[in-house]
Amino acid sequence: MKKRIYSWLFSILMGSLLFACKSDEVNTNSVYLTLAEVNNTARLTVDNTGGAQAFSVTSTQPAAQVVTAQITVDTALIRSYNQRFGTAYQALPQGAYALSANQVQIQPGMTVSDAVSFRVNGTELFEVGKAYMMPVTVRSTSGLPLIESSKTVYLVINQVVITPAASLVNNSFQVDFSQNNDALRAMSAITMETRVMVNSFQSGSPFISSVMGIEENFLLRFGDVTVQPNQLQVAGGPTATNVNFTFNTGTWYHLAAVYNGSELKVYVDGVLLASKTASRVVDLAGGPFYFGFSANGRRLNGAISEARIWSRALTQAEVSNGKCGIDPASAGLIGYWKFNAAEGRTVRDISGHNRDAVATSNIQWVPNVRCE
Repeated sequence: MKKRIYSWLFSILMGSLLFACKSDEVNTNSVYLTLAEVNNTARLTVDNTGGAQAFSVTSTQPAAQVVTAQITVDTALIRSYNQRFGTAYQALPQGAYALSANQVQIQPGMTVSDAVSFRVNGTELFEVGKAYMMPVTVRSTSGLPLIESSKTVYLVINQVVITPAASLVNNSFQVDFSQNNDALRAMSAITMETRVMVNSFQSGSPFISSVMGIEENFLLRFGDVTVQPNQLQVAGGPTATNVNFTFNTGTWYHLAAVYNGSELKVYVDGVLLASKTASRVVDLAGGPFYFGFSANGRRLNGAISEARIWSRALTQAEVSNGKCGIDPASAGLIGYWKFNAAEGRTVRDISGHNRDAVATSNIQWVPNVRCE
């Protein structure tokens, strides 16, 4: 009984102390970067005309006197952010951005300062396949103390790419990997990725809409008799697995199947949604290899863009950062088909390996497809 009373008294005492600490924290007027109040990471979407984000500072109580804050862009913070979250962001190129001012003030009786503008001037200096981030931080304040945990916003730059895409409605593309490709016959690591949009999923057995790959070998597809028609499946061999995610029609998704020799990982829009431990090799030259077709049918009613195959396992950061485009000279790239232009029925492989994708019918185009 005494132990229960002592425990009860101790709980009351600790609660009182915690309440007192929180009260002291609230009653101590201090300042923080307004955008960092809830989350230290923000996103700025830009196109070829650029874009801008306003920054101000906020005090927890009305200021008794003028409070001045020095605001700056500190690209040195990107490295620690990447190490912490496993990302691969880089600073914007010099000349691609500007900060309108380096100082803001909170006037007496107010809680929010005037604002400065961080502006991206355009995307002309951007490099394909790179992901950009700019940390905006409060360097110092005068008049009130600074809340260290809310002094920096990591501004992720989302570049908008608008391009045509190839329709797969009553059409498909074939790639011939069989010529002088011994290195592709026993691949211990491979990545297949593409952006795809489905108009409608198959409604008849076997309910399969093929995306890309080789039947009974290594194939990305939607549906099967064992899963829903709008469920993603990696088919063929020991790496065969299902992705527990419901896909919508009319929506563009980036899909990536990554095999490193011992484990398959499947990403949707850069997010890991499935994995499977397995040991195998992939015979990419054992074709035929198709986009939007397999097993004499199983067509995909939709459209395709930004398809690539690699001889290595991409990292999650590489998958996420390359959704809208990459450098065609990237290491390990086997084939790269943007599906945004063609010569007759031929979509060129821009990786330099001349593994072109040839359509079975005249190509129809879906205009103004947005990627960011």
